[in-house]
Amino acid sequence: MQYRDVHEAAFTDRWPGLEFVRTSRTSAGERTPRFDAEAELTRQWTKAVTAASFTPRSTTAPSPARRAAEAIVAELLPRMNAQPDRWAGKTGAQDRLLLLGLAARTLAAAADNVQLSERDWASAVGLTRDVVTSRLKVLIQQGWIARVQRSAGPWAAVWRIGRPGGGKQRSGAVFSAELEQRLQGELEHARADIWHARSLGVLGLRVWELLSSERLSVKQVAARLGVCAATVRNKIAALQSYGLATSSGRAYQGRSRLARAAALAGVTGAHADRVRLYRLQSAVFVWWFTTRYQPERSDALAEWGMFPTPDEAENVHPVDIALAYGVTSTGPPVQATTWGAAMAAQERHREHDPGSWWELVAATRAALPAPDMLLAPHQWAATAA
Repeated sequence: MQYRDVHEAAFTDRWPGLEFVRTSRTSAGERTPRFDAEAELTRQWTKAVTAASFTPRSTTAPSPARRAAEAIVAELLPRMNAQPDRWAGKTGAQDRLLLLGLAARTLAAAADNVQLSERDWASAVGLTRDVVTSRLKVLIQQGWIARVQRSAGPWAAVWRIGRPGGGKQRSGAVFSAELEQRLQGELEHARADIWHARSLGVLGLRVWELLSSERLSVKQVAARLGVCAATVRNKIAALQSYGLATSSGRAYQGRSRLARAAALAGVTGAHADRVRLYRLQSAVFVWWFTTRYQPERSDALAEWGMFPTPDEAENVHPVDIALAYGVTSTGPPVQATTWGAAMAAQERHREHDPGSWWELVAATRAALPAPDMLLAPHQWAATAA
């Protein structure tokens, strides 16, 4: 990790393990915000770098589970590259991102079977949950991925990368740090705010990636992406208008370029807003299940109260619900459903204490019954389908 990665983890993603950077413990056993959290992070980073410089490199080899995960990913990526026509068009580009997202999660978990919700999947690859839901069906049918276990209540489904020939075939590809770096870099680019601009989207991302890698004509880009030349010209024109490409077809790269383009397009923070919305939705789902399964012994219910009733929802102002969903409050009022009221309530709790709020959501989910306890009997036989 570099300093900017730790900074983002501490102050943007607000990792619970870095709470000591943001706050300090008082004599009463409580935590209070630090006067200069940035300086504390710099001090701790300097200590870590100094300690690392005096620490001899470990010769420990990766664990067998990690090596197995690396082999799966090393086999997948060449197989994807060998079928460029499969990733043509808008849906093909979306399918490609979903596979890359599953490959990254497989490496991170060092396991061939990984638990991954549709919302987390969408957040990891810069797509919407609706797109993930529709495209997963196609990838399952074609054997690119397999669902090991269905989702149950607030527990996500378990997935694995599809293995042609029952997993006995191997392409001979070797996993490397460069391969993982390219994978992570592509997913990082996909999560950039600029692709939320209506004139770009996932096809704009693919055009920008191709122009960043080599000099290609409009016809060559169109042939590789499986779209018409007019679509490519429109995307290039949009990239030029946001300062991401020149008139000669050369693309500009870098985080700062992407950030400036997002500011110019008026979509700065769009990805973070979507992540926030999906976290709120997950929290509401956990809240509902907690009210149903653990109404007597839950720290979450002690802080949040019971899940709203229809009568309580009617008393929630539509503007509060609209703000919780991140939609404009100037349009038609949002219907005051129990789900909307719960979203508004969770947004208030999140704003009050974002760090401990998500920790409480995670702890509450972990205290709920295991997935196999929540599955209906008719789903048991289908979990390995």
